[in-house]
This record gives sequence, structure tokens and C-alpha cells, in this order.
Amino acid sequence: MEIAYPYPFRNIPKGQLETLENLLEAFRADRHPLKTNLMVGAFRTSDGLPYVLPAVKEAKRRMFSDLEWNHEYRQSHLGTRSFRDVSQRLFFGTDSLLVKNNRIVSMQALGGSGACHMGAVLLRNHYEPWKTTQRPKVFIPTESWANHSNVFTSQGIEAHYVPYFNSVTQAFDFDSFRATLSGLPSQSVVVLQTGAHNPTGCDPSLEQWKSLATVFEQHGHFAFWDAAYPGLASGCIDEDLAGFRHFAERGIPLLLAATYGKCFGLYCERVGVLSFVVPDESVRERMEVQMRLQARAETGAMPDFGATIVETILLDPELEDQWRRQVRSMAVDLRQRRLQLRQGLERLGTPGHWSHVTDQKGMFSYVQEPGEI
Repeated sequence: MEIAYPYPFRNIPKGQLETLENLLEAFRADRHPLKTNLMVGAFRTSDGLPYVLPAVKEAKRRMFSDLEWNHEYRQSHLGTRSFRDVSQRLFFGTDSLLVKNNRIVSMQALGGSGACHMGAVLLRNHYEPWKTTQRPKVFIPTESWANHSNVFTSQGIEAHYVPYFNSVTQAFDFDSFRATLSGLPSQSVVVLQTGAHNPTGCDPSLEQWKSLATVFEQHGHFAFWDAAYPGLASGCIDEDLAGFRHFAERGIPLLLAATYGKCFGLYCERVGVLSFVVPDESVRERMEVQMRLQARAETGAMPDFGATIVETILLDPELEDQWRRQVRSMAVDLRQRRLQLRQGLERLGTPGHWSHVTDQKGMFSYVQEPGEI
């Protein structure tokens, strides 16, 4: 006898992700020798192969040589204390008073998207301006990582957009961005990227970051920082994080959702970290409890392998120095490829002006027709 029952997911619509996956399948099936994948968000060698940083290879060698290394659960749902400590020093700076005064609370996360997700959930549950409204809102640059809006809307948070890119100059539109932030409701949550902006490759200068910090101070805005590409804009980790650190030092309310996927090449290991700046020890302890409960509810124990690679490198000054030099070489390589692309377009007489290809930084080059939405 067959029992009939209604299937509750019968009318699920096809989405953008399926279209992208179909496009990737078509790319793999194409046998043309000169095909190029412009969708992959990963650094490749000049031969188009995955690049494993030598510092990462050395860290893995040390791990495999450690007879006491095992696959037990980590002691904390937040990741090891050493992983959180080295992460705070890397992103906030070794001389940061926030680090020295225990003003930061952190947790390991499943890559950058996991850190953004956890940050969104914790804000939804505990950010007072959001708790007093039925429908919280987040403000995201019109040109931003495609998954930013998904992270927030999946949690019932409305995504609203602010202008970021000038299609005439093919550059960051500082005046429009600053003016729009100045007109937002007080205590708004605004998504920012630390450097090598996805997808435009256009970042504010340090002076512009300082001006934007003043707007945040004046209006009490909360800065939701996403750090996905430290070092890949300028070649220097500290330089790429200077704007973020300026916000932190000025005491602007913020969180940092960061990933080690790009600058360590640990893409599939999904190693990320989420950090909040807190006013005092009491809030730090309570926030850590909420982070632990959230991690317990969603992921349980954090994955060990990629995080141990990060710890191994950042706990050894010599190995960290090697890693920083390798990140710099990646940035130099990206700049050289940009130059070659621009020169090739200009040599072919391609219509348009192509200076933006070398003006933009990082892994993305962005073109938008004037007036295009």
C-alpha cells in the first residue's frame, strides 16, 4: 500500500548558484587550449595551477613530524587559545592596546563566510539597536562580495545598498559613499572591506578611511569589517589593515570577520576568525559565552588542520617572516599580470581606457559602463 503525503519542498525555485555551477561544468567540458576561468576566487600560478605557499608546506611538514599530533576534539568550541591570540595580534597589530588590555573577544569560524554568518547572528541577537526593531537593516556597498547579502537576508536582516563605485572614473566614489553614510539612521550597521575590495579592486586611502571614521563616530554607526585579502592589495599585511586598525584605535564599535583562505592559500580548509571589540572584561566574558553557545548550536568543535597550520606559522617569527614575504610576492605577481593585461588590451586597440586595470588592486578587476546598474 502506498501512503501519499504532501512534499513540502516541491516548488523550490532554481537559483543563481545552479546557473554558476552549470557554467563551470561547461567550462570544464570545453577543450579549447586557451580557455580562461575568470570566476575562480583563488590565486593561481602563471601556469594556472593551484599555489601552495612554501611556508604552508613547511608548517605541514612540522605537523606530520610531530608524533603527538592527533585528531582529538579541540578543547574549546571557540578554537584554541593560541589560534585566537595569534589572530588578534595579526589583525589588530602586535602593539595594539586593545590586544594588550583584553578588549577583544574572538572565535574560530568556518572561513570568511562562516565568520560573517556568526557575526550577523550575534548582532541580530545582541545588538541593541537591532533588538528594538522588528526588521533590522544592514547597509552594504552596491558593489560588494555577492554572498554578503545572502548572509544577512538568510537571518531575516534587510540588506540595503549604498553607492561605492564610480562608473565614469572606474574608481572608488568617496564623496558619494561618505555622503550616503552621513545620511543613514544613527547606529546603522555598515559592511566594510579592509583591502583588495571584492569585486572592484578599489580601496579608500588611509586619509579617506580616517574621514569615514569621523562619520562613524558622529553617527554612532557599527562597522562590520570583512578581511578576506590582507596583503594582496599593497603586498604588506599591516598596510592593508591600516584603515581597519584606525577604526579600532578610535573606539568605533566594530567586529572583524576574517579568513585565512586567500593570504594563506587555505581555501578548502575553511579557516576563519570572528572578533568583537568590547568595552570591558565583563562584556568580554559574556560575549564569549554567547559565542560558545552559538558555536555549539551550529558547528560544535572547530576543525583543527587548517587552524594548526596558521598557528604553526604565526607562532614562529622566522616562518611568519617567510609567509609575509610570500604574500608580498603574490601581490607583486598580481600587479604584473594587471600590467600585462592592460598592455595587451592597449596593444590590440581595444575600445575604451584601461588605466583602471593597473589602478585597481588585488585579485579583482572591475569594469562598469557609465549609467549601468
